[in-house]
Amino acid sequence: MRRTIGVRVWLWIVSVGLGLCVVFSVCVLLIPRDQASLNSTALAISEPSIVVPSSSPRIDPVVTVVDTLPQLPQLDFPPGSVEEACELNEFPFYWVAYEEGTRGEVLSSALESVECQRALENSIKTINPYLWDARTYEHRAFAFIVLDEHLSFERIFFDPSGDLIRVQDALSRPECSLKGEKNNQELKEICHAESFFNYAIINHLCFGGGYIRRNWSEYYRAEDNPTLEQDRVMWTQRLEVAWLREKCEKIDPKLKITEIHPSLYELMSSPRNFFDDFTMRLHTEELLIKLAAHFGDDAARLTESRWGHGPPGGGYRFGRFAELLDSKEWESLIRAGAYWRAYDGKWSDRDLSIENFLSAFNLLANFDSPSREQHDEIQFDWQAVVQHLCVPIYERPVDEEQMGIKRVDLQSCKEIVHEIRQKGFTSAPLIRTLDKFEQVALELEVYE
Repeated sequence: MRRTIGVRVWLWIVSVGLGLCVVFSVCVLLIPRDQASLNSTALAISEPSIVVPSSSPRIDPVVTVVDTLPQLPQLDFPPGSVEEACELNEFPFYWVAYEEGTRGEVLSSALESVECQRALENSIKTINPYLWDARTYEHRAFAFIVLDEHLSFERIFFDPSGDLIRVQDALSRPECSLKGEKNNQELKEICHAESFFNYAIINHLCFGGGYIRRNWSEYYRAEDNPTLEQDRVMWTQRLEVAWLREKCEKIDPKLKITEIHPSLYELMSSPRNFFDDFTMRLHTEELLIKLAAHFGDDAARLTESRWGHGPPGGGYRFGRFAELLDSKEWESLIRAGAYWRAYDGKWSDRDLSIENFLSAFNLLANFDSPSREQHDEIQFDWQAVVQHLCVPIYERPVDEEQMGIKRVDLQSCKEIVHEIRQKGFTSAPLIRTLDKFEQVALELEVYE
């Protein structure tokens, strides 16, 4: 009996003990889960307090940069000028915009203004396309010779579609060919001479990339530390390019020479195969200009040989300027320029400079003469000629170093004219030319 009771007691104790162990094990397993649940809940609750500050406008980097940018000085621009109408005072520094990739955005924003567009139109429309993107020694015929009918962007963009129609009409006429009668003034109207020239140039500008400015009148790198005035000049030049690009985008693409080629080219001469459209376009543009010059367009007659990627030429061989532009004296006038004499080399030689000046003065005396027939008389822009001969235009020092050229002491125009007078020439036309040159140089204050 006692033994039975003892066994029962022992079994009860074991059962209780096992029960307590199970309870203890369950508690051990549940507590970490509860803590993990509590921790994740706490983290979820605290997350917004970490994220919110990062989105707070008080530490927005854009706001901070704008607040710390210095205010650029305001320049005084003439009322109605491109700089004033396009609000260049609001533009960032040129090279800052370039580095940030916002230059195109700045230009597009400015061109949205009607006032800016109008100012650019008024500024650019009178410019000669051959001089807009030319270096100081390129296309000098357009700079030196005065025409009754001035070549300009306004003329080129006036009626491109009509120009093509007139060209095609003229080419259907037997008298309108390079084999026709020379120097017939009636051909100018019958054969629509100006339209040939206009159509060639619109193709160069708008379909040949001619609107892209390759030669900047003023250009400064970031490391040159350009002044604010110089910076604004670069923006103005970029605005001109952007305006011309927009102008070209409005031209009907069907006017492209390569689109109407074989019919047009077959009318001009025998069919010919070209290596590519680029070669065909260049050849056709120059042929159009030669036809324009032959038919009597004086502007086309001033186009000399093509300079690199510049506008097409070749018209100088036709018409009343052919003798002048194909002469050695014309070459002397170009090489006597201060740009050429300013650097160490062949053209800075003192004796050669005197010789070139004398040759140039003889040319001016012969062609700027009232004794010539009226239709052959050539009128020179004396201010442009004098500035070319007397005012040096230097390359930037960094470019001089790259080109391996060095500046020399430049003889003044006064010294050169004095030496020529000392030679005792008695030709009345030459003496008149020397007197006129001296007078204009003194008026421009570039003689000494």
